[in-house]
Amino acid sequence: MALYQKTVHRLEQFESLLKCDMIDMKRLKILAFNGCPAENGIRSLTWKILLNYLVLDRTKWSSHLSKQRELYRGYIRETIIKPGLTPTTESDVLDHPLNSAPDSSWAVYFKENEVLLQIDKDVRRLCPDLSFFQRETDYACAEILNQEAGFESLRKRIVSTALKVESQSRSRLTGRLEFEYQNKASQSSTTFDDNEYQLLPDGHEAHWEVVERILFVFSKLNSGQSYVQGMNEIIGPIYYTFATDPNPEWREHAEADAFYCFTNLMIHIRDNFMKIYDHSEFGILVRMQRLLMLLKRTESDIYYLFEKQKIKPEFYAFRWLTLLLSQEFRLPDVLRIWDSLFADQERNFEFLLYICCAMIVLQKNRLLSGSESQNIKLLQNYPQDIDIHHILEKAGRQIIAKRNYQQGELIFEEQPLVLAQFEWNKLYKYSACEYCLYPLESCEQNVRRLCQDTSIVIPYPECDPNQTISQRIVRCPKCNEMYCSAGCYHQAMNSYHSTLCQSDETDSKVQLIRQIIDLWRSAHPPPETTSISLVLKLMAMLKQSNNRLLLLQELQKFSQGVQSENQRFYHKLLRKEFQSQVEHLRQALSNFNEQYIQIEEFRWFLTPDGFRQLLALLGRNQQGVGTSPLAVWVKNCENLPTTEQAVAVAAAAAAAAASSDISQLIDAIYTKIDDVSGEFIDCEGSGLFKLQSCLNHSCDANAEIQYRHNNSTLSVVATRSISSNEEITINYLSECDRNRSRHSRQKLLQENYLFLCQCSRCVSEASELDETSEDDDDDDEMDEN
Repeated sequence: MALYQKTVHRLEQFESLLKCDMIDMKRLKILAFNGCPAENGIRSLTWKILLNYLVLDRTKWSSHLSKQRELYRGYIRETIIKPGLTPTTESDVLDHPLNSAPDSSWAVYFKENEVLLQIDKDVRRLCPDLSFFQRETDYACAEILNQEAGFESLRKRIVSTALKVESQSRSRLTGRLEFEYQNKASQSSTTFDDNEYQLLPDGHEAHWEVVERILFVFSKLNSGQSYVQGMNEIIGPIYYTFATDPNPEWREHAEADAFYCFTNLMIHIRDNFMKIYDHSEFGILVRMQRLLMLLKRTESDIYYLFEKQKIKPEFYAFRWLTLLLSQEFRLPDVLRIWDSLFADQERNFEFLLYICCAMIVLQKNRLLSGSESQNIKLLQNYPQDIDIHHILEKAGRQIIAKRNYQQGELIFEEQPLVLAQFEWNKLYKYSACEYCLYPLESCEQNVRRLCQDTSIVIPYPECDPNQTISQRIVRCPKCNEMYCSAGCYHQAMNSYHSTLCQSDETDSKVQLIRQIIDLWRSAHPPPETTSISLVLKLMAMLKQSNNRLLLLQELQKFSQGVQSENQRFYHKLLRKEFQSQVEHLRQALSNFNEQYIQIEEFRWFLTPDGFRQLLALLGRNQQGVGTSPLAVWVKNCENLPTTEQAVAVAAAAAAAAASSDISQLIDAIYTKIDDVSGEFIDCEGSGLFKLQSCLNHSCDANAEIQYRHNNSTLSVVATRSISSNEEITINYLSECDRNRSRHSRQKLLQENYLFLCQCSRCVSEASELDETSEDDDDDDEMDEN
């Protein structure tokens, strides 16, 4: 039921977009990149747009399609029907089958036969695991079937060809010319292997014959490129998608539509099929080398293993890249991959390299333990039991450095899609801007609260930028919520706060919001890792948004799986002990949506399965945010000149009963805070960041997250030198967990992020005996309980 509701939700998104008079290509690409529904002909229609066959103006579709389809019928008449009628003219007396002149029509005829025979051979084996291509089409080409008796159709040309053709089929899949000899004269060239499709009776056409006609027309219209073996694997999925469209009008013209889409696609990938372009910027040799470089910076262990075992990309990647992975997976998975590729075609299928790299990386353990022959066999016969969505997720989640970065250099900054303070943090009066989490108390107020000592005086107030923060606070006139500036207040109001404003405590909406927050606190005691207010804010943002579809698309880009790769772990928020609390929370949020939000597009996330996925999305993608006036004051004090430090300490000696220098004073403050308030010092919350969520984890990361502006602006900073084209990684674990044993780190990562880390550090420690620390023992005891 949940899967059905999610499918309906996706369908509504596509249908809403595709019904517009002017199609928004950018939004369509975002949707398609995450997969097109097969229902209602959505994929068929989307591909026609993405492949630039259909114009973006829907009002012009009818005239455009009529013109293009009539033009294709003209191509058939010129390339098949007219030559097939073979009228006798005076020139025919001069021209004859033995004429060796290059412009002889007979020479052209024989050359075309070589191409036709190769096409025929290839399409008879198209998608052998499906019966579709050998079934009869309901829309046979009437112009060909209704020709006079003397007409030589493609079928007759093949059947009547009794010559022993030594066919030079340019097989790009093996990187060399293959000489294929036809059967002896006593055997017909239509004697095929058992796994090849057979002819239907006269007057009937199978789908493979339609594909054959498309390829033959293409080869004649593109004589410079002609047909090259493997093109059949490109046209096959396109024609299948169009010919299975539930709309009979679209289905009737699947041949013409597939021809144009195939032709447009070949413009982008023709370099794969033409040897003269092998060394061009987008040639196959260059692309294979780029794949190797991507593998090197992603998983150098595999890269060097391939070098050691002399496993060249020609052994596996040639076919992967040339045929867009159409031979590596079952057709439904190929269609899903192509959804993303067609949405990415403007980047010359750059995403294909990342998919191929992900395919290799996901077989890391088997590759590292395999011999040369075993690894080649594995890559040439890729396992079919792996979830294609897992491959695509792995491929889409990484950020590569475009230039060199030095240690300490800022790589990028970004604002969150949504942010919320932790519920317990807010309950205990950690005062922060509701919109950006900037602290709303001075350093002295902060220290006094954390130490529960109002007599403390903090020296050197010039080091505290929040000294006058109380004068800058802006409050919501209705609910008294606090913001650090008028700008943050207006941003919050325009985004979500006008919906969530809790102005009247007796109001049923306010009571329901507080019930939801109380339910969350009961299920998620400190230390907190995420906030249910993120969900409330997302719902309110959808209600107030002028572009709900775009916001939902952004949300769908985040990882949403609820189980680990090996399906042994559920996300820790979804453990059995929390099932009852999670269900109560879901019901309360569902009531909130029905009564006050009424967003149809969000309803799926409030189904049992959808809500589990939503919680996993928050748990796996949220990034903790911490702000502190004390931390800023300490940093500014550390930058004071030595003489000023001495003055500051002297002035503080009496008030703080303290020390001989500033560092001792700071140590004394932190010690007292730790005794009274423990480790919870900062204003803490979490947010969803689009770019940050694409940073992969490594236990030996080359970058880290910082909050340099003491608000929710996230900064990614290099922790060591990073080379151009190197993947940027961060450590998902907290600082106190990063030095744990490999066993403990792996366990935390599986519970929180649902993957098994295979970074260089974890691989290097794999052969070491796990030393069980006290933390590990505590974890095991908790699991047993």
